[in-house]
Amino acid sequence: MQPTSPSRWILAPVVAASLASANMPVSAQDLVIEEVLVTAQKRVESAQDIPVALTVISGDMIDSIGIQSTTDLVKIAPSLTVREANHAQNSAFSIRGIGTITFGIGVEQSVAVIVDEVAAVQSGQTMAGLMDIERVEVLRGPQNTLFGKSASAGLLSITTKAPSEELESYLVLTATDDDETKVAASISGPLGDSLGYRLSGIWSDRDGYIRNLTAGEKDKNGSKNKNIRGRLRWDVNETIQTDFTAYYMKDETNCCARVWTEFDPEAKLFGFIPEAVAEGITPGEDNQDFRADDGPQNDSTTRGANVKVNVELGEFTLTSITAVDNWEFNVNQDVDFGDIDVLKYLTGGRESGGLYSVGWFETDFFSQEIRIASPAYDSYDYVVGLYYSDAETKRTFFRNLSLAPADFASSAGNENLGLFGQLTWRFTDSTSITGGLRWIKEEISADYENFANAEDTPFSDTASDEQVVGKLSLQHFIGEDTMAFASYTRGYKGQVFDLDVGVRNLIDPETSDSYEIGVKGNLWERRLQLNLVAFYTTYEGFQVQRAEIVDDVIRFELNNVGELNTRGVELESIALLSPNATLTFNAAYIDAVVNDYDGASCYTGQTEEQGCVNQAQTIDGGSLPYAPEWKYTAVLDYQLPLDTMPFDAFANLLYSWQDDTLLSINQNPNLTQDSYGVVNLRLGVNDKASRYSVTLFANNLLDEGYATSKLDVSRLFGNATARAQVTPRSTQRYFGVEARFNF
Repeated sequence: MQPTSPSRWILAPVVAASLASANMPVSAQDLVIEEVLVTAQKRVESAQDIPVALTVISGDMIDSIGIQSTTDLVKIAPSLTVREANHAQNSAFSIRGIGTITFGIGVEQSVAVIVDEVAAVQSGQTMAGLMDIERVEVLRGPQNTLFGKSASAGLLSITTKAPSEELESYLVLTATDDDETKVAASISGPLGDSLGYRLSGIWSDRDGYIRNLTAGEKDKNGSKNKNIRGRLRWDVNETIQTDFTAYYMKDETNCCARVWTEFDPEAKLFGFIPEAVAEGITPGEDNQDFRADDGPQNDSTTRGANVKVNVELGEFTLTSITAVDNWEFNVNQDVDFGDIDVLKYLTGGRESGGLYSVGWFETDFFSQEIRIASPAYDSYDYVVGLYYSDAETKRTFFRNLSLAPADFASSAGNENLGLFGQLTWRFTDSTSITGGLRWIKEEISADYENFANAEDTPFSDTASDEQVVGKLSLQHFIGEDTMAFASYTRGYKGQVFDLDVGVRNLIDPETSDSYEIGVKGNLWERRLQLNLVAFYTTYEGFQVQRAEIVDDVIRFELNNVGELNTRGVELESIALLSPNATLTFNAAYIDAVVNDYDGASCYTGQTEEQGCVNQAQTIDGGSLPYAPEWKYTAVLDYQLPLDTMPFDAFANLLYSWQDDTLLSINQNPNLTQDSYGVVNLRLGVNDKASRYSVTLFANNLLDEGYATSKLDVSRLFGNATARAQVTPRSTQRYFGVEARFNF
């Protein structure tokens, strides 16, 4: 949300009182929060005027606070959390405690991620860098009516910058003390009267910070990235505008290593292999030492293109979006958690080496959307559309772990057809009702061949389903600056084939019913904006993954949970304290509970008295993982004019805090993350003529360590204590300098 003053962004209530008193003499008429336009309802509207719970993060804010990737968005949107695991395909976003954490290639994500109105298919595609962004809209709660079946918990809608009307360009150079160098550049402008272009790119190279004690092996959690995107805009005539976009991304990373937090010094792999797995490592929450000779190494390549055509048909707008996308992902993982010669012991000396897994994914995606939007008449407006998509994902996987051997090839297809519409009817100038429906028809397919077991016959099957979802909302404007709303939404996530070793199941779809009430208002002569939303959502048949041991082999299997409940309150605020100081405070209270989950896996060490019977438990009233009860973000942005200098100074302080959170749905008390708060600081100067800026920055200034996922592998060590965690780069303290040049 954009104030008129140069300082724009988010802020800290801990300093609000002192800043307010320091700046009281400023005239209120000089400060007004500007209107922010969004496309959350498939048309351009003010964020404050629509009955939708959303967080808007502008491109200026992204640059101001140093957001680099989609995973950094959790620092701003308190209802958004992320599980960053050992690699991108095992990672996932959650909104209001709801997210999908599975290995299956056919499983949809609960939180959809779309870029320029084109959806990502696999979770690994959503963990991506951000470049040349216009804005990000975080839509909370089910969004199936307008955005389809993969938005059952919410949506991240990312809009990149369009070609500019005048020539502009920039170059950004970044270096950090953890050995990252990065170059980002963009150029945009007109090509004659009817053509415009924008070309943007990023290159980065960063060394690993997890020390690999294995001789001759690289340190882990480093990366190399390339990202280029080009857009050409053609104004065919006065009524037709066409945007052509193409992109290419290449990521090479040896992230993310699992480091020991607890490890019994007497623990032996499989309970009998005598060599020390964690030699030279001191386990603990701050441990950064690691041993491995077989990974991790994960490489991904994304390429795609889309065409968006807007046609003005009198007062109506016809929009067509055609997209193709290809994503390829190679993942290599060490699965013996060390560098010892495991095969020597398992084969009696006939073979040597460690235990590892190798996986390959490839997704091909095509989508076509056609919609028509009416003008905003005095009493009504509407949008109707047709959506089609076809996605196919192939996967091969090999694992030489004797406890869970695997060697298979699989594929999953999803063909989706949707017809949607939404109508807003204004009874009076201040009261309106909005209703929307979406008819969904999908056909899914699955193929699976197990090369590790000749007796396991190849599997091939198809299934289809039809659903109708929708939304109904009532809103009322209380004066010029305040709007209240209430809404009901029916959500849906499709059925899926569960394909893994020994598993061939068709998993039922999940459905949700969501209720919201909210108020959005501008106070203090439009210098203060407050948005408050309360919600209650139930999910039936929620899709989760469980692990069980069958005949001494670990098997992963999808299940449907009986019921989930998530309820809470969300607050967003922004205050213009002076022409130079801006304060924003966002907070969320979320109570996310799992009920009636029969057959859940027991956690290691769980006794019969604690509910574990025949290696299974029933969870009723348990906590959902990655759903902290309290989470808030505060950012203070201050601009300091320097009248006698050719530049002005600025400071930006971000503080993000979250409550204790569980990291495993089986309620393992050993897999939790204590509450923590992270401080990011940016200081610098801006040239008065906007030709350059220089920024010094610190990530995690107070070096507050935390984990984004944890794993209990005690069973692999004869039930001796063995627990590890993942600590991505965002959890580390590092310092850097950024220089930007505008041309």
